[in-house]
Amino acid sequence: MAVKKVAKRVVRQAVARKVNREGQRWTDDRPGMTLRLPLDLREAITEESRVKGDLAKIVLYALSHVEYDEVEIQQTRKAGMELTKPQLLHIGSEARTQLKEWAEAEGVSVNAIVVSVLDEFFKRLKKSSALRKELRQELRLHRGFLQS
Repeated sequence: MAVKKVAKRVVRQAVARKVNREGQRWTDDRPGMTLRLPLDLREAITEESRVKGDLAKIVLYALSHVEYDEVEIQQTRKAGMELTKPQLLHIGSEARTQLKEWAEAEGVSVNAIVVSVLDEFFKRLKKSSALRKELRQELRLHRGFLQS
């Protein structure tokens, strides 16, 4: 006797992926944002940052040391730049709101604004050893006590 095997179709529901969308919500009380950097810029930041949280401090420091009118806004995604994985960055709701307003005024994404500011800042950082020293002191100042 031959027994027929009947294939049972399993109806699968769409599996919800675990995704951290905190940085993508633009409410006033959220301090985080999602940032994608070009590879060369990410390497330059990695050279300066030593501890978790330094990326946010570098972005805030760069924003305070670069004039808005001196920054040439460069498109990131439309220009075909190769970007790193998205990173959640906690810069504070006030800085995030200012970045969003600037991006809306320019008609570009917040990521393009941050990439352009960081690019301009690191051009200056390469030329000025005093600025590099000041940045490193600022990072050490805000780290607090590190356990060894």
